[in-house]
Amino acid sequence: MKTIYKLILSICILIFVISCGEKEKQVEKFTISGQVSGFPNGTKFYLRNLATDAVFDSTTVENNSFKFEGELSSPPEQIWLNAMVDKKFIYTNLLIGNEDISVQGDISDFPWNVDIKGSKTQEDFNYAQSLTKKQNIKRDSLVQVIMKLTPEKQQEIGGEIWKKIRKLDSISQIIRKDYVKSHPNTYASVVDLIYLKNELPKDTVQKIYDNYTPEIKESKYAKVIEVFLREKIAQIGDKYHDFEGLNQKGEHVKLSNIRGEYTLLDFTAAYCGPCIQAADELVEINNKYSDSLAIVSVTQDPKKEVWLKSLERDKVTWNSIWDGKGTYSETSIKYGIQGVPTFVLINPSGIIIDKWMGYSKNKIINKLEEKIGTGNQGDSEEKP
Repeated sequence: MKTIYKLILSICILIFVISCGEKEKQVEKFTISGQVSGFPNGTKFYLRNLATDAVFDSTTVENNSFKFEGELSSPPEQIWLNAMVDKKFIYTNLLIGNEDISVQGDISDFPWNVDIKGSKTQEDFNYAQSLTKKQNIKRDSLVQVIMKLTPEKQQEIGGEIWKKIRKLDSISQIIRKDYVKSHPNTYASVVDLIYLKNELPKDTVQKIYDNYTPEIKESKYAKVIEVFLREKIAQIGDKYHDFEGLNQKGEHVKLSNIRGEYTLLDFTAAYCGPCIQAADELVEINNKYSDSLAIVSVTQDPKKEVWLKSLERDKVTWNSIWDGKGTYSETSIKYGIQGVPTFVLINPSGIIIDKWMGYSKNKIINKLEEKIGTGNQGDSEEKP
C-alpha cells in the first residue's frame, strides 16, 4: 500500500513540475490580440521596436481581428503598433513584456484612445500617457496643419504654429516630471526619466533613481540613468570616451587604437532613414579625407546579422563597431545619444570639437571643411 501511495505521489509531483514548466514556457511569449473596426481586410499591422526603429513582426487584419505571437528577448520593450490606411500612418504605443495583450478600438481611436489591457506595465504606461493626452492631441492636430501648408505658407505662419506646439510641449514636460517623481515603481517612470534627465538637476535624478525598486534598477532603462549619474556625458570641449567592440572583420578593437588624426564618430542604425541617406556622403568623405580623418561608425543595432547586412548596403569600408547592446550600450549613453544619426568630431588631441544630430545633404562635408580646414581647437595638446 505504501508503495502504491509513493508511486501516486511521485506521479502527482511529476505532473505538477511538468505543468509549472509549461506555464513558465508560456510566460516567455507574448500575444497581442486585436479587435478593431474601420480597417479593411488585408490591412497590415506592424510591430516596430522604438529603440532600433526596426520592424520585427507583421500580421494582417481579417474580419476586424489580428493577432501577433512572439518572444521579446529583453522585456519590457517600447513598441509601435502601426498600419497604413489610405496613405495615413495609424499607430499606438506599447510598453509590454512577454504577456497576453488585448487591443480594442476603432481606427478613429488611434493613437490616444485605444483600449489596451492585459499588462500591468502597459496599464501604468496608459495612465502616464493619459496625463498628457490633451496636449498630445492638440499637438498632433497642429503638426497636421503645418504638414498641409505650402512651403510659402509655412514660412508665413509656420513660426506661430510652432510657438503653440512648444508651449504644449512645455506643459507636457512639467506633467511628465511630476509623474516621474511620484511613481518610482513603474517602468513608465524610468522610460520617461531617460528623456527628462537632462531637464532635471542631477541630484533630483539621483533621488528618483534611488527610489526605484530592485527589479526596475536591473532593467536596461535604469542602466541609462545609472551611467548618466556615474559618468560625465561627453559634450563639445570634453575629452573623448574610449570604448571597444567588435568590428565587421570580427576583430575586437578599441577607439583609442583605430582613431585617426581627426575622428568622426557616426552613431547609426540599420533602419534609420536619415542614416541611410548619409551613407553616400560618408563614403565620399572617407575617400576625400582618408589621410587626415578616420570614420568610426557605432551601430545601435542589437542584432549582429542586421548590422552586417546594413554595412553591405551602405558600402561601409571603415571600422563599424558593434557591442550587441544597441541604444542601451554604455558607449551610447556616455556620448549622450538621443537619436540617430548623431555625429561626434574629435580632434588630434582627443577633444570633441563638434557634435550634432540629424542629416541633411552636404551637412557633414560642410562641418568637416569648417573644422578641419581651419585646424582649430586645441590641436597643440598631446594625443593621448
